Amino acid sequence: MPRFTEQNELIRFASEFVTTRVDALQKDVAHCLREPYAPFPAIVYCFSTVDLLGALCAGDASKKAPTSRQSSDYMRRFMHYTEEQTKLLMEIFRHKIVHLAQPKSVCEYSGKKVAWRYWHDNLDRHLKLTKLKEPVQLQLTSSWSISADHEFELSISHLVKDIVESVQAPGGYLHTLKSDTDLQDRFEKALLGIYETGG
Repeated sequence: MPRFTEQNELIRFASEFVTTRVDALQKDVAHCLREPYAPFPAIVYCFSTVDLLGALCAGDASKKAPTSRQSSDYMRRFMHYTEEQTKLLMEIFRHKIVHLAQPKSVCEYSGKKVAWRYWHDNLDRHLKLTKLKEPVQLQLTSSWSISADHEFELSISHLVKDIVESVQAPGGYLHTLKSDTDLQDRFEKALLGIYETGG
C-alpha cells in the first residue's frame, strides 16, 4: 500500500523530515561545542544522522540493515568523501565511540598506525591524514605505550557542515530525491523500518 498519494507529497514529507533532523543536529552539536564541552556526543550524533541518511538512501532502516555500509556509501556519494576518509572516520571515530565510548588510541589502516585528533572548528585540519615526522609513543601506563606513525584529524563543526551540505546543496540528497524515482522508492521503504512496528 502506498504511503503517499502522489510524488509531491513524498517530496514535501521527505524535505520536512530530513530538514528537521539536520536542524536538530546543528543545534545540538553547537550546544556540545560550548563549555562544558561534549565532543564525543557531538561526533556520535553526526554519525547517527549519517546512519539515518544512509538508511533513507539505501531504503533500509530495518533492525538488520547494514548500517556501516549504507553510511559509507552515503558519505562517498553525497558528502564526496574519499574511500580513505570514509574508512578512517568509520574505524577511528564511529565504531569505537559507539561501542567503547571513546576512540582507540591507535588504529591500523593500510599498514599505517594511525593516531587521531579532533578539533571543534578547524577547516585546515579537517579529514587530514598526516605522516608524522617520526613515530610517537602514546604512553598508556608507566610500562605500556603504543606507537603511531600517522595522525588523522577531524573538525567536528565541519563534519556537521558537510552533512548539512550533503542534504541541502544543489546535487545533494534532497535535490536528487526530487527527480530520482528509485531514491524516492528507497525513502518510502526506509520509512517502514522507522515508523512501523517490527521494522
